[in-house]
Parts: sequence; C-alpha cells; structure tokens
Amino acid sequence: MTNLKKNRLEAFTDAIVPIIMTVLVLELNPPEKLSWSGFWGIHEELMSYAISFFLLAIVWGNHHHMFLLVKSIDGFVIWSNTLLLFFLSFVPFATAIVDSDPHSLFGSQLYTLLFIGINLSWNLLRVSLVRANRSVSALVASLKRDPKSIYTLVAFIVVFLLSFYWHEFGMIGTFIVMLLWVMPYRKIEHAAKKI
Repeated sequence: MTNLKKNRLEAFTDAIVPIIMTVLVLELNPPEKLSWSGFWGIHEELMSYAISFFLLAIVWGNHHHMFLLVKSIDGFVIWSNTLLLFFLSFVPFATAIVDSDPHSLFGSQLYTLLFIGINLSWNLLRVSLVRANRSVSALVASLKRDPKSIYTLVAFIVVFLLSFYWHEFGMIGTFIVMLLWVMPYRKIEHAAKKI
C-alpha cells in the first residue's frame, strides 16, 4: 500500500470548507429597507444562514479531530474525502432553496437529504481511515465502531419523515441532530494529547 501523507488532504479540505462558507454568505441579500424592520424582514434568511454556517463548522471541527491520529492515507481515503466535500459544497445551494420558500416541503426535505448524503460520505471516510491506519490502535478503537454516526443517520431519516407533517422542521431538525457532533471524538482528543 502506498504510504501517502495526510497534510495535502487536510490542507485541501481546510481551503474548501471556508470557500463554501464564503459562498453561503454571498447568497445573502441585504434588506430592501435599511432599518431594523427591514432587517427583521430577512430574519428567516439570516437564521438559515446561521444554521448552515454552524453545521459546516461542526463538520469541519470533527474532520479536524478525526485526522489527529491519522498517519497515512490512500486512494480510498482521498476519494471518500472528496465525496464528503462534494456534498458539503451543496450546502449553499440547498440553503438558497430553503430561503426561496421557508415553508416548502421540497426545500426542507432537500436540506435533510443533503445531510443524509454528508453522513453517508462521512461514514465512508471513517471506514477508509480505519482501513488505511490499521496499525494506529487509538484511531481504530475510536473510529471502527461509531454508534453516534448510526444514531445520526437514523435521526436524519426521522427528521425527513417528520417534515411531511411540519415542513419547516427539515432544517431545524437537521440542526438539532447535528448538535450531537458539537463535541468531537473525545477518545481521539485524549489519545492525541498523549502523543
């Protein structure tokens, strides 16, 4: 197996995620009236921007932690990471669709489906990192079985189904589910401190 270094992959990811965040803010339109009432007129767009921004930050923070113990990568890791970035790059697009009609079932469900895609690609990346770093016992112990990822996927599916009854719940529910990830991989963090 080719022993590729992780630095370029991390640098690439660290460059792409802020670009996605920047595109997200560029999608915001200023209020028609430059006043507090005008500002309130775009409160739904500002809320969806804030939700999407912090969801991207949560994914990036967990990605950073996940790579703390990684010693090597291979082609499978590179393509798994690329798939994750592919789904993340759609966050501004899905946010814009939600903003165009915050009460739309389509926008709500599209947003949740996007995060199901992000979750699946995250799990593919997790599995590929374990495969490429079998000799790093702390990483394998932390990532091989990750029930939080499974809970997250099940919760996203529940949010998707609930949005049939409460259209606006898609984005809000997705945000609530992602709060599970505010605290990154603790085992990895503790193991990294010992190195």
